[in-house]
Amino acid sequence: MMRVGLQRQIRLVLGFALAGAAIGVLYVVINFPLRLDGLLRGAVTGFLISGGIVAWEVVARTSRLGAPLYRLAFVPFILVKSLVWGAWIVGVLLVTRLALPIPGVPLFRDLVPDIVFALASSLGVVLLREFDRLLGPGTVWRLVTGRYHTPRVEDRAFLLLDIVGSTAIAERIGPARFLALLDFLIGELTPVLAAHRAEIYRYVGDAIIVTWPLETAIAEARCVRCSAAVGARLAAIQPECRRRFGLEVQGRAALHAGPVAIGEIGELKREITMLGDTLNTASKIEKIAGEFGKRAVISRDLLDRLRLPEGMTALPLGEVDVPGRSQRMELFSLQSLQ
Repeated sequence: MMRVGLQRQIRLVLGFALAGAAIGVLYVVINFPLRLDGLLRGAVTGFLISGGIVAWEVVARTSRLGAPLYRLAFVPFILVKSLVWGAWIVGVLLVTRLALPIPGVPLFRDLVPDIVFALASSLGVVLLREFDRLLGPGTVWRLVTGRYHTPRVEDRAFLLLDIVGSTAIAERIGPARFLALLDFLIGELTPVLAAHRAEIYRYVGDAIIVTWPLETAIAEARCVRCSAAVGARLAAIQPECRRRFGLEVQGRAALHAGPVAIGEIGELKREITMLGDTLNTASKIEKIAGEFGKRAVISRDLLDRLRLPEGMTALPLGEVDVPGRSQRMELFSLQSLQ
């Protein structure tokens, strides 16, 4: 799965780099006479600027290297990120001018306007991306394009992640430290979720609601692999949990799929929300998992749509009563064979 995730990241960086090269060529066509050497420099400049920025974003968002940056307050974060992007852009502009000179054109012609334009552009992109991060990846684009302006029904898979014994933990360490614990856990788990193409739909108390379009979730059993990877990551950070908070944290996961209605709601605060029996049932499955003392539970509705990864099995828990549903539901406990 890591190889698949790496391949996707490489494709993402390459795709944006090529798009940047196209923009660089277009910029030259609009502003300068058509010359092969000019077009080449524009393409290389755009390729390096766009590819480098996206590569940096991928590394920062999916590894521990970027964790300190993403824990900064909003304004310092914007400033630091703008400086990083600006330094990269200025460096690329200087290097490409030196490496790819155009005969008859002064080496540093229009350099200052290009730098100002690049810095202003980088700040605008940073602000746009951070508003997207605050609202959730893709939310700004969906609001702007009106994808869910009219409610629509989609088949979605959901993964609910919860902390075992969260009430007792909060009483033991106090609300402020418990909030710090949640922030630490979310920061540690976010790269895992991103690597499995998961969308964080909402934080509800100590729970994280994660979702995928159904086709994305069942491809290579991505949602199940994600659940297992989250469990592995939680196990790996227990020493740090003991050091920082004086306790160990155990998680619980519930997986379910089905149709949900998705649409925009609100006036003073506009957001995209998901409603329906599927999401309600997923929440109830998580509670039933706690009653059974299981760490990961999946519904038959979702299990029948995918092929379990090698090294995992689903043990039947039987048909159970789910509050609010007229029919009983068959649930399974996900366990590793290793």
